Amino acid sequence: MTTNTSPDLQQLSFQEAITFTQQWLQQVEAQTLPEKRILADLQSLLTSRNGVRGFFVAYLTGNSPLADQVPDTFFEAFRATASEISEIVVKNLAMSTAMAIAHGRNNNLEQQAGSEQVQRRSINLLNTLLDGTDDNPFEQERQALITAIQTEKGKYATFHQKWGYDTEQRQAMQAALEAIA
Repeated sequence: MTTNTSPDLQQLSFQEAITFTQQWLQQVEAQTLPEKRILADLQSLLTSRNGVRGFFVAYLTGNSPLADQVPDTFFEAFRATASEISEIVVKNLAMSTAMAIAHGRNNNLEQQAGSEQVQRRSINLLNTLLDGTDDNPFEQERQALITAIQTEKGKYATFHQKWGYDTEQRQAMQAALEAIA
């Protein structure tokens, strides 16, 4: 595998970021990368919208044990890029919660299990990344989403409308978001 250098990671397409993340996670699992390189790669990847989206798609939906037992180096990178990743981490919790309900209704147990895995992993991340301060980007996104669920106003109001979440799904999202406070 050809490993991209850190500056290249900021230029990846969404699909390239997914592919890079899958291969990179294997290298991290195999302990073939030094800690400084892991941190530099992850911070670089998480500075672009495509990198953030691609990383979290591969990371949260894949089979890597690093998504269930998150290394401290990952949390260091997540905190350093909080302003870039907080929205997508919070949305991943909300969307996976809603989709687990939708898949359950459709009796699609495999997809429901996948959504529940993303939900569980997102909760794990947020439980660590929320530090109890109001200026924490993860807390700000969490509160903004809760407000939109309750009032149908604010930053996330169109998010709910776009995806057509019903009352049960919005209530489940709110419960999940409030449970991590």
